[in-house]
Amino acid sequence: MNAKTVGVVGAGNLGRGLVRRLTQAGHRVAICDHNPDQAADVAASASQGQPGRAVSVPVAEVLAAEVVVLAVWYPGTIDFAKAQQHRLEGKIVVDVANPLDDSYTGLTLPPTTSAAEELAAALPASSVVKAFNTILAPTLYAGEVGGTALDAFVASDDEDARAVVLALLDGTGLRGLDAGALVNARLLERLTAFGIELGQRYGLGFDFGFKYLPEGPLDPGS
Repeated sequence: MNAKTVGVVGAGNLGRGLVRRLTQAGHRVAICDHNPDQAADVAASASQGQPGRAVSVPVAEVLAAEVVVLAVWYPGTIDFAKAQQHRLEGKIVVDVANPLDDSYTGLTLPPTTSAAEELAAALPASSVVKAFNTILAPTLYAGEVGGTALDAFVASDDEDARAVVLALLDGTGLRGLDAGALVNARLLERLTAFGIELGQRYGLGFDFGFKYLPEGPLDPGS
């Protein structure tokens, strides 16, 4: 695929992993954070040997990208979307958030909605895509667990936007899987909470991801 410029809002652990995956695939990343020094550090780390591949820029320049990833905790995603609604019009906005409660094993939202659907309601003129949320920050940065590449489930009501994000995943070391409509974000967010609960029960922490292992080929047209 043709390399794109992707905007990333948030330079925390998840943002760092996203920038690494995207630059590995050859994309240029524009990143911003409320802590500019942290954004600059993430950009410099990702650009080693590839000058300019990732750059720390003001938020307005990040939001100029066709695809903008919000590497921000819920409900901060909603606050940011409301403040930047005009600049995000017509954009593909990728939601990676999980609305986790204080235990990290449950969600703050009822099963009738999701962080992604709440974001879509706040951005009626944008195409919201759910992706990356089932891969925790440590394994997103590594891109694999025990030599096994992880799956990134991509859900959206906008099929074209879903296809754009799936194409972005080529070369990242992750396998993109079409997860259907945005309503499936409810399942994906609960899947992550369940994974964290499993990790706590077995003393494994947050170093995990999910892999779909069917017997047959993954061919949506078959």
